[in-house]
Amino acid sequence: DRSDASAEDQYIIIYYRFGKMGHTRRHGLLQSMLLSFSHQLILCHGYTVVNTSLQRKSITRMHHPSLAFTTQRQYIPSASTLYASVDDNTESSSSNSDNEVEANDTTEANFYNDFDDFFPSSKQQESPISQATDEQIISQLQKRQEVIQQASNDLLQKWSTGKCKSYGAFTVNEFMMEGKEMAFDWVRRMDIGSYPRVCCGSAHGSVYVADVEANKLLGMAKGVHYSRHNADSSDSTHLVDGLDERLRGLLYGEYDGGGVLDVAMHGANFVASAGREGGVKLFKYIDGSVPNVLEYVGSVPTLIRPLPGTTPTIVTSVRFNSLGQLFVGGNDGYLRMITFPNDFFGMDFEEMKTEVDNMTVTIIKEEEKVQQPPSPILSFDICEELEMVATAHANGNVCVYSVRDDDSHHALLGTWNPFTSSEGGKSHARSVAFVTNESKQWSIVAGGGNGEMWLQDIHSSVIEASGGNNKKQPTTDKPNMQLFMENSVQAIKPNHQGPVIGLASRPGGIIVSIAHDGILRITQTFPTPKALLGLGGYKVWVGSVCIDSEGKRLISDGRDDVVVVHDFSKEPEVNDDDL
Repeated sequence: DRSDASAEDQYIIIYYRFGKMGHTRRHGLLQSMLLSFSHQLILCHGYTVVNTSLQRKSITRMHHPSLAFTTQRQYIPSASTLYASVDDNTESSSSNSDNEVEANDTTEANFYNDFDDFFPSSKQQESPISQATDEQIISQLQKRQEVIQQASNDLLQKWSTGKCKSYGAFTVNEFMMEGKEMAFDWVRRMDIGSYPRVCCGSAHGSVYVADVEANKLLGMAKGVHYSRHNADSSDSTHLVDGLDERLRGLLYGEYDGGGVLDVAMHGANFVASAGREGGVKLFKYIDGSVPNVLEYVGSVPTLIRPLPGTTPTIVTSVRFNSLGQLFVGGNDGYLRMITFPNDFFGMDFEEMKTEVDNMTVTIIKEEEKVQQPPSPILSFDICEELEMVATAHANGNVCVYSVRDDDSHHALLGTWNPFTSSEGGKSHARSVAFVTNESKQWSIVAGGGNGEMWLQDIHSSVIEASGGNNKKQPTTDKPNMQLFMENSVQAIKPNHQGPVIGLASRPGGIIVSIAHDGILRITQTFPTPKALLGLGGYKVWVGSVCIDSEGKRLISDGRDDVVVVHDFSKEPEVNDDDL
């Protein structure tokens, strides 16, 4: 419905879902299809509408990765052209000449089944979708929706009862077992990329990439971060421990296992890691590389120690969003958003090294009127559906920021400190996570250094302003009243017997917490918090708990050198009780 479009404008909209294909391959495929078009292609997660003058009209974001574009109809490649683009994964030039393009151009409206252009079988006979009535199509869609909803309910039930397949996916000492000269190492942090790829940071300051379904370690960057285990190594003499005792105590309490502070993974091969020497390092795993090495791409420029002896920015938490933007939280209390050059993740290794310094670093600060110095960020969580980031701070605060792409500046929406009057006494906020139920009611959960967990509901007006086509920035002179529902604070019981090191959530109101008591607990947060079950056998040095994007798998460290997977999409095996 384009009331502002001129009569001469014709549009087509094509919607695709490419599964696990990376952004760059999607872009290349669509470019090869549209070489004969003279209009700009705009990609996003969801629908993008443009007119012939290349003006962006509206964007609606979707939860699942998808692509859409519009343009004037001139020429649609044949099915063979499309399939060749997929198979060759190249941006080949179109075989159609300019004359063919002009011959296909028209100023008349042309409505037809566009999918006939892409599927040869529909050329021989009329497409089944063309023969179906509206009532039949709606009926089939409703049946399909019911099947999907039932599968979602069954999966949620498995999470509620703990019915899953559990297994040790791999050990970071696999290369040592293969005869390589390496000291025994321990997993300290981990993250999920494009499943089944994961990355790990270790006690020895190394970074690993592995495949949890193949049960195989793929590559490593050995001793790239400071560790007391490699402090005397000739390869690590330039690494200095910049972690002061106060920050160490806030992060680890009595159980500091050493090594990497945090890791994050984007896609199947790109890793960001933070160490005790400060800053963030970037690595790329090249599939099939021999030896199995993670190649160093570069570092985030503004976080590098400027001169020897100067105080570095200690990065405590790193995380990618689905678009490849890297968010960074550190001891200076500032949240940073790092945007890489266009098509950066599709570049080969040599190109990446030349382009890495062209990244853009945006510092997201609190309001200027806030006089007190910022408190160190210990953890944070990203909610892409609301376009928000919540940060957990050493002073007990949870700060919530808007990180919308179309904002001229990123706003602090509000703060919350649940630990000022808690039973366990004043505490730091050690972890934080967004969680939602099936009715799309969003809440924030904060885990404390005293083992407590608290939940507060986000106000519906903020959720409405953050989604869809409403571009109004949710700000007010009383941000806390707008951000949170009144009288919605709830304690999540029972408390953990140690700092809540990590939180992860999935749709359906499920929150997973891990603490220094060695208990991984699954809690249902709606309508009221209720502990469902606990998974034991973890060590006090546990550092991370992650849920994959499909909401099927729970992956964590805390078992020395082994990464553990709990797969709720599969049936448990006889020996799963051993885990």
